Parts: sequence; C-alpha cells; structure tokens
Amino acid sequence: MNEDEATKIRKHIHNVRNPLNSIALHAELGNMLLEGHASNKELQNAFSVILQQCRQCDAELGKIRNLVVPERP
Repeated sequence: MNEDEATKIRKHIHNVRNPLNSIALHAELGNMLLEGHASNKELQNAFSVILQQCRQCDAELGKIRNLVVPERP
C-alpha cells in the first residue's frame, strides 16, 4: 500500500468515527429521554439521527472497501 492509499484510508476511518460518536451520543440521549418520560417526537428524533449516522458509516465503509477491493464491472 502506498502513502496516498494509506492517507485515503485514514481519512475514511476518521469519517466513520464521527458518525459512531454521534450514534453513541444519541443512544445515550435516547436512554435519558426514556428515563425522563420524553415525548415521542424527542425520542423519534434521537433514533432518526442514529439511523442516519448508521447509513453514513455504511457509506464510508463502502468507500474503504472500494479502496482495498475495487468493484468489478
């Protein structure tokens, strides 16, 4: 692996860590909202963010996979 490829992989790993941190934060928020008897709208928002961030992680992991094993035509 050359330095350019390693740099791209490090960038994508960083881009996965950001949504993972957001997922953890919103999962904790969801727990706190449940304990505090929050509204359904507040809970729905927390879970929507988690789902969106999971999709972002999936996209970034796909980019990493394509760097390592390019898609076949």
